[in-house]
Amino acid sequence: MKLHLLLLFALVAVVCSTPPSFFNCSSQPATAFKPIVIQNSKGMTGTMIAYGATMTHLAVRNSPSRGLKDKTSDVLLGWDDLTQYCANPEHTYFGASIGRIANRIKNCEFPLNGEIHKVNCNEKNFDTLHGGVVGYDRRVWTVERHDTSSVTFSLDSPDGEMGFPGDLAINITHSITEDNEWTIKYAATTTTETVVAMTNHAYFNLNANLHNHPDVLEHVLMVPHGDSIQAVTGAPDYHSIATGKIDKIVKGSPWDFYSAPKALGTDIDQGTVTAKGGYDNAFILSDWEQNMSSRPVASVESAITGIKLEMWTDQPSIQIYTGNFLNGTDAVPSSPSFHLARKASQTFGSGPEYYQWRGAITLEAQQYIDAVNNPQFPSVVINKHKGYSQHTSYKFSVMP
Repeated sequence: MKLHLLLLFALVAVVCSTPPSFFNCSSQPATAFKPIVIQNSKGMTGTMIAYGATMTHLAVRNSPSRGLKDKTSDVLLGWDDLTQYCANPEHTYFGASIGRIANRIKNCEFPLNGEIHKVNCNEKNFDTLHGGVVGYDRRVWTVERHDTSSVTFSLDSPDGEMGFPGDLAINITHSITEDNEWTIKYAATTTTETVVAMTNHAYFNLNANLHNHPDVLEHVLMVPHGDSIQAVTGAPDYHSIATGKIDKIVKGSPWDFYSAPKALGTDIDQGTVTAKGGYDNAFILSDWEQNMSSRPVASVESAITGIKLEMWTDQPSIQIYTGNFLNGTDAVPSSPSFHLARKASQTFGSGPEYYQWRGAITLEAQQYIDAVNNPQFPSVVINKHKGYSQHTSYKFSVMP
């Protein structure tokens, strides 16, 4: 395994625009794409794979009053062919564990202890996204423990991986509780000073395409303490690089989900993260304090299925993204790799169906974007005396 990784990283150093075959999807260990099922006694079931410590399917109870055929709905975007989590050329990070640093690092570098660390540029030459071309979403994790309701994955991230300093030993435990909650607990230790800020990149669609409702524009979102967002670069390049500023959200503005619940589609066209609008913003949570426990930070509801999601986390920010580059509505897609076929659990017609534009919402618990380059933000530095931990959960219920 170590030899395989060394060869992998050597090739990355030579070229970053390598085709998907570079990831050796056909020669991954047999455990990489083997389904791992966790569930509770109430019908909620999650399916995971060791590749990327990824959640591939999440079936939750829906409302019987909606006249739905099945008692549960799969609320995550993803693939039925589990090898696609490796092989798909336009990697979407569906349900994957993200690290060493989630989100973007400006100019693919950061200072630590007086040294500038150059990290892998996987978005041309302007930033590092989600840990580089071989982030933790591209690693095969080890299953340490697995029972009916939980699974613990481990990963050793060596010094120099994607340019990040310091060895890192990571554990992530995913559980399905009797309270219909998907919980994620992260823990990491190091022998030297380094940086770490992880998240999970689940794409939620609480409609599950039922009754031909493939997008999330009718989803009602509330982020009661999300009254600020991180400023990022916009037009003309839309690189979404953090500027270092925090902007207060004006009540009634497109980003106001704190003063009252609002449907995502109400103001989505006024977003500034693409030429066509959309959301891909880090909402800063005003109630956050250092070392605080997990608390409720956001809720999303679908009247189609009657499903409500409540997010809890101990993190200071949530990255909310609305599937701005999925293009299943395009007759001739400009990027064929984003023309992604739906899972069988989300297909209800006789012909092929695809994930559509604005067909999902992510709720990524995270630290501030590019905290490694902005000392005014909460620190993401850990050392041998201070490890890393994070707790996030998604609790599901059925609306009356």
